Amino acid sequence: MTGPFRALPILLQLCDAIDALFIEHVGPFGQMITAEARSRWLASGNKMKTSDVDDYVALLAQEIEDRGQRAEFVSQARQLVGVR
Repeated sequence: MTGPFRALPILLQLCDAIDALFIEHVGPFGQMITAEARSRWLASGNKMKTSDVDDYVALLAQEIEDRGQRAEFVSQARQLVGVR
């Protein structure tokens, strides 16, 4: 597949909220990580389902080394998305 790919605006809004949550967990350098992760996520294909946002959450979670903090981030992010 080659881009550019599209994403539903509501999914991008969810990702913005997830980005803010991620930055809360890891600190200011999280802005750089979220920008890179968002680029990789968007480059992987069209985003039309909430499960696509769950993939984005998993991509960001890989960047959190501490298991407990990672689990907390994933749980909170999934609550934002409405996935349990």
